[in-house]
Amino acid sequence: MTVTRSLRRRIDYQVLRWQARLDASWADRVFPWLVAAGMFVGYAALALARARTFDTGDDLAAWVQGAWLITEGHDAQLTVTGRHLLEPQLALGFYAVAQLTRVMAAIPALLVLQALAIALGAPAVWRLCRHVCSLRVGAATAAVVAYAAYPPLHQLNLADFHAASLALPALLWGGYLCFRGRWRWAVPLFVLAMAMRSDLGLTVAAIGLTLALSGRGRGGRRLALAGVAWTLVAQFGLQPAIGGDGFVHAGAFADYGDTALAAVWRMISHPHQVLADLVARENFQVLVGLLAPLAFLPVLAPRRLMPFVPVVALMFLVDVPLGGADGIELMVPAVVGVFLATPFALEAIGRRNIERVTVDRRIFGAVVLASLTFFVLDSPASPYERAWDWGGRDQVDQARLAVVDVIADDAAVRAGPRVLPELADRLVARPMPSAAPVRVSQLTAGVDIIVIDAELIEAWELDESDVSDLEDDLRDEGFDRIFDQAGVAIYRRDGA
Repeated sequence: MTVTRSLRRRIDYQVLRWQARLDASWADRVFPWLVAAGMFVGYAALALARARTFDTGDDLAAWVQGAWLITEGHDAQLTVTGRHLLEPQLALGFYAVAQLTRVMAAIPALLVLQALAIALGAPAVWRLCRHVCSLRVGAATAAVVAYAAYPPLHQLNLADFHAASLALPALLWGGYLCFRGRWRWAVPLFVLAMAMRSDLGLTVAAIGLTLALSGRGRGGRRLALAGVAWTLVAQFGLQPAIGGDGFVHAGAFADYGDTALAAVWRMISHPHQVLADLVARENFQVLVGLLAPLAFLPVLAPRRLMPFVPVVALMFLVDVPLGGADGIELMVPAVVGVFLATPFALEAIGRRNIERVTVDRRIFGAVVLASLTFFVLDSPASPYERAWDWGGRDQVDQARLAVVDVIADDAAVRAGPRVLPELADRLVARPMPSAAPVRVSQLTAGVDIIVIDAELIEAWELDESDVSDLEDDLRDEGFDRIFDQAGVAIYRRDGA
């Protein structure tokens, strides 16, 4: 018993000694940036390894084609999606991002930039802990570790590319600067964030309300009004002018109405339907996935978290799977809200000394344990996913690589999600139908080259006779097979 107590005292002494060293100003200047550098290397390596094995999708292909069209001086009308690049979310900031692809291949450029953006959020979380909430280095470290291991961030990093990910550090740093009263530096960051995705104006508005509830009423209210105004102007004015079809997200609210006004009226007149959708099982699972990796600490800072509730509720109502590549970027507002609230939650349960707030080691130890546990359980980069094996290429991948080399740069191409991102830097690149039944007219319309691999055949649930019939139909349409290797085939239109 005496030996155990002595050992515990020694450990406590060493912990306090190192904590005193790290509480110095040099640690604030160095440590968070070292964490960010480590995050960047790890996140970028994972994303690039995934892309190297052709584990990509049509979302990445759309951004690759958009970057190519912009840098080549063409109108950014995407054949991958059939929509203008700016129509879905008015990503004006992507025009600047696209210039990076002039000096670097588009796929690695976009994936590396996305990894860098996510990593740059870590120093903002650290500074919130240290300079706004006056936490000691242990609690700040726990918050940053939780950020680095946060499963939704790994999902965002590995779900192709999304312009909203580039807004994440701007929102976190903008929130930190506002809490420090540095509005002159914060406002350009919020403008940058809204330029990446128009509905992030609602997230900016939520940050403004958080500031208003924290005693910064005038600036917070102005920020909230500006954020809401931008989203309304973009969603109901600018984006419909580009797309020409009215409210561009009407399909996401199809359960409530065909138009924006009809959807709003349905929500008001049928609150029971809204409530049922909000508390649906899949939404509850998403909510747990957001809070559990932080040991549910953010709920202890309700004034900082509540302004984000309407934004997250709107996310729960849209008819988009939040866990997939199409919906993961909708999680960005929730991630911002959670990590803006976490430092204040740690402050609330801590004990204030003369200079700093001391949090019980068992509490931030629980945060670290929860974050690492849910990283292993839910992250797509979990050890169970054997991420160390990513990046290798089998025979099918080698065949896909050969396909990319064979097809001419100016050919009009249709391909599946595995190959399409590599072929998207051209005027005409079209995706494959995602499910059966597949008509030959769906494959041949508007293209001269069709790339079909065994994975697509399996997804379409075609047997050998169906494949034979499909090839006969393609020949009838004037397409001959010119390449066949490891289950990957190229069909070319006669005379192309």
